[in-house]
Amino acid sequence: MLLSKQYATRWPVLLGLLAMLVLAALAWHFYLERAAYYDLAWHTYVYTKTQALYVQNRRFVAIVTQWPTLMAVRLGLPLDQVLRLYSMMFVSFYLAIFLACAYWLRNEAVALVVVLLFVLLSTRAFYWAQSEMPQTLVVLLLFYAGISRQAPIQLKFSTLALAALVPVIIFGYPIAIIPFLFLWSYDWLLNKRFRDKPYYGFLVLAFLMYGLRAMLIPAGSYEDTQMTFKPNLIRFFPHYLSLESFDIFRRLCARNFIALPISVVVLTVFYLRQRNWLATLRLGLVWAFVGGYAFITIVTRADYTEVTYLENLLLPLTIFIAVPLAMEVLPALERAGARGKWLAAGLVGLVLTVRLGVLWYQHIPYTAYQQWLRQLLAYTRQFPERKYLMYPDNVDPQTLRAGWPWWAIPSETMVLSARHSPDSVQTVRVDWSIDYLAEQGANPANFLEPFGVEPASTVSPVYFRFPQTPYRVINSNPPQDTVALNAYIKAHRGVQLALLDSLPTTIKAGEQTTIPVEVRVPEQLRPLHSGTRVDHPTLVRTVFFKPHDWPSDTAPVEVPLEVDVWQPWQQTLRIQAPQQPGQYTLDIGLISRNYRTWPVHLRRTITVTK
Repeated sequence: MLLSKQYATRWPVLLGLLAMLVLAALAWHFYLERAAYYDLAWHTYVYTKTQALYVQNRRFVAIVTQWPTLMAVRLGLPLDQVLRLYSMMFVSFYLAIFLACAYWLRNEAVALVVVLLFVLLSTRAFYWAQSEMPQTLVVLLLFYAGISRQAPIQLKFSTLALAALVPVIIFGYPIAIIPFLFLWSYDWLLNKRFRDKPYYGFLVLAFLMYGLRAMLIPAGSYEDTQMTFKPNLIRFFPHYLSLESFDIFRRLCARNFIALPISVVVLTVFYLRQRNWLATLRLGLVWAFVGGYAFITIVTRADYTEVTYLENLLLPLTIFIAVPLAMEVLPALERAGARGKWLAAGLVGLVLTVRLGVLWYQHIPYTAYQQWLRQLLAYTRQFPERKYLMYPDNVDPQTLRAGWPWWAIPSETMVLSARHSPDSVQTVRVDWSIDYLAEQGANPANFLEPFGVEPASTVSPVYFRFPQTPYRVINSNPPQDTVALNAYIKAHRGVQLALLDSLPTTIKAGEQTTIPVEVRVPEQLRPLHSGTRVDHPTLVRTVFFKPHDWPSDTAPVEVPLEVDVWQPWQQTLRIQAPQQPGQYTLDIGLISRNYRTWPVHLRRTITVTK
């Protein structure tokens, strides 16, 4: 007998619907943090250039979110509206899946899982919206919402329609086969489908599609080079727990992923109290998939430990815990009487509220990154070229913002600057090969995309109208020989450093904080060079001194200027207080690395407390 897929009260579904609407409101409000960031900014540029979809690696599930955005571009809608629409399309897609599960397939339990997929563990992944991983997982949940209502599986048109989703799921993301196997195995145990022959057909179809997908992966392609589990398994044996990726996962479980260990404990207690072998097998299934999938991800990404990317890869962990929680634990709690019904609804409301608050709070580094891009665009507007080259060393040198993928900055700056007018467009290409790119960019007929040099004529004039100018390098080098460098330092003693906000007079021992500093250069001495590709680049140094300028227990922090300073430039610096309480002097100054300090200082007295 099938378990009921509907809750005793309407509250879990209504709370889930409210949470999805809050996600939609966040996607509307933070549309620049999502759509003018990383892949979505690049995709938007590609739509304007090719007037075609941009489906990568045969992940066809992305068509659902790409097609409406492409239609908006083809209709010539203002770029700002295109960006907002693109941000909204993802949540709209997920909301449609939620409504289909809850009201069409009448499977409220899986509908709640759809909501939990985007709030229970997800934080950074909300702002890195383009990933096909969550898009694939919601299609998988739609498939499961329909299949889990049939035992045995009935051979009818709706079943065939659900089966047609299996290729979309398997092709949607390389590791989608793992959450598929979990749901198939879980329902096989839950509904005792041991003799349900059509049910085995879904498993066969999934493996056939997985084999076909593997056959179609070209040698040397992105997906081929990312299949690193087996070589890393051998390479790091047996020191898997010492990998940085494991350390990041451990820290996630103590903070943003705190629901994961709590849910595993809850499920363990729940299943052990049932005292039957099928419940024990389901518990083993949860433990095996949570532990096994986390291990596979940690080992596969041992050398690539960007937190946003890891968090996105770990999203299937939500499926492994949320499905049994929604399918079994919540209904069991509701059966505990009237109090149980309200307790179940209250727990759902509490979890969704807390996690939505965490997700909202996560916007800070993404908003800060957008503010930095706007500051950069406002600063470079003083130059006539509107096309610039920049070193990666100078982009957010202390990783204070969510500017992880610097390759995307050319398209990010384009869509951000041109969203109200194509004539205001600017672009900043960030790369190590500045000399080569400067040579290519000297020809106004060339346009420097993130992945190559293209004719400027390929850029859509409807959305981006650049002048016929060359590219300008905004990170030039200071003198390299020490004689010229000494004269350069002496001439620039008039450079001024100013705090834009009041600095706190007290700070806790070991605490990190940030301070905005403005760098001002006298007109006759401009620019102050920011290039780092020399032996003695000019850096901004922050250091704490004890009385009489004795060194403290905190090492100086030296970071490059982000741009050549012509007009006043504002740069945010991270400082870390000494470990020992006491009276200190914070010194902010310029230094030529591996050579000498400059006679340019800003000093403030700070008390470090316990």
